[in-house]
Amino acid sequence: MRSPSGDSSAATRSTAAASILFLDGRETSNRRRKSIQLNARRSPRRPHWAAFAVILAFALLAAACGRIATPQGWAGPTLSGDGRTVYASIERGKIAALDANMAPETGAQCDDAKDNDGDGAVNEGCPKAGQKSEEGTQCRNDTNDDQNNGVADDNLVNDGCPATIVRWIFPPDTDEGKKLKLEGIYGAPLRLGDLVYFGAYDGNIYALNAGDGSPIWRFETDDAIVSSLAAKDGTLFATSTDGRLYAIDAATGTERGRFETGSSIWASPVVVGDVVYVAAMDGKLNALDAGTLTPVSAFSFKTDAGLLMEPTLANNETLLVGGIDHKLYALDPKTGKPRWSQPFEGGNWFWARPLVKDSTAYVADLDGNVYGVDLKDGRRLWSFQAGDSVRSAPLLAGGTLVIVDRSGNAYGLKPDDGSRQWGPTLLGKTVLSDPFLLQPALASPSGTPSESPGASPAALPSTTASESPTASPAASTAPNGASAAEVLIVAQGGNLCRLDPADGSPAAAVLCAAVPL
Repeated sequence: MRSPSGDSSAATRSTAAASILFLDGRETSNRRRKSIQLNARRSPRRPHWAAFAVILAFALLAAACGRIATPQGWAGPTLSGDGRTVYASIERGKIAALDANMAPETGAQCDDAKDNDGDGAVNEGCPKAGQKSEEGTQCRNDTNDDQNNGVADDNLVNDGCPATIVRWIFPPDTDEGKKLKLEGIYGAPLRLGDLVYFGAYDGNIYALNAGDGSPIWRFETDDAIVSSLAAKDGTLFATSTDGRLYAIDAATGTERGRFETGSSIWASPVVVGDVVYVAAMDGKLNALDAGTLTPVSAFSFKTDAGLLMEPTLANNETLLVGGIDHKLYALDPKTGKPRWSQPFEGGNWFWARPLVKDSTAYVADLDGNVYGVDLKDGRRLWSFQAGDSVRSAPLLAGGTLVIVDRSGNAYGLKPDDGSRQWGPTLLGKTVLSDPFLLQPALASPSGTPSESPGASPAALPSTTASESPTASPAASTAPNGASAAEVLIVAQGGNLCRLDPADGSPAAAVLCAAVPL
């Protein structure tokens, strides 16, 4: 397979980490091993018409929404399998591993030097006691470190330390880390085993050590990545706005294959059994054999406008797609033939991933309309008007359907009729990422999460266990002292907003707070 730059060795497109500062290229046997500085520089590219399609699409999006400026990414968070760590894009081009138990220690817990809530930290979130707060690495031990003129400022451990514990940040705050310009992270991270994977707007796919955030390898595409990754049997599937689907060895970062769509791709790939679905901006939904990346001969679907929505398996008989033509299509996942007599039509582009529960699909458009749609025939069951366009996927939290619009208005709706249960709760931040249901857990979540971020786990054949970037794990026992389930929203600029899904009230002392860097 020859790349556009003329490099015939697919393995040279990936690199493996020797340290947090450098990537050591593990290449094919006929290539010399070399160290490559982790600075995300790429060789000059030949002009690709898909790049112009991306520019045009951004212009169209601005016209459709009227208010979307230069985007910085809209990645939602991912929870580790043991429920202890949240991986989230905290600001433009940065990803962090955060302690999933974001509740502070309080009261008498702040007077000792113990980890009272079992999250690995001592006295996080306790108020400042003296003239100074402990900060940085001082917050990661069990000693009283703050001093004034060599004298202890107080007699408390870790007073004034933030409640949100940052385990690591990538790129790191080092000279070499500062050279990395990821520009934006649009797809939720994917956790597989001991590694965390994500694609960035700089065109690279990164594999990081989940424990400390050190880089393991990176893989370079020929244009920006604005989608999440999918995985199956040790292979990552990544789409790029360069118009290709890449199959990548998850362990080494070497390319296993690619498929050319001939069109820009904004939607995330989705794996269902042995098929990878790729929605493209030319309106075609590609169904490919996951092993060979050859088209499934029995499948065919194309519409006249670009497909933005991540393909979503509603059940074993229905696959949902949508995009620029304001229409939601229900297709037979085997053939691509329509399952409804006519597609469901909204008021603007369908971009947000739909949520499916039983026989109803909940879907939002860029006019701020939220719909309940009957999966059997595509009938509108109800509609709700949010205050601004909705790019974020709907979230079902208990008996509440949580919706967040671009202006940061959060609503709680009744799923059966769309009536308002609470809201709007005003976050005061721009929100384009999917909200996430967070419930810290001591034990691994029950069940096997899907490898594909957009597919409904109940409808999928059995697959290798992984952590889905867009699906919240099943609820399980929370750690001692941890709060109940809450909705976590990553807002533009790196703020984390936390809501109680029952009434929309803040789940923390402050509704939205910046992650301590």
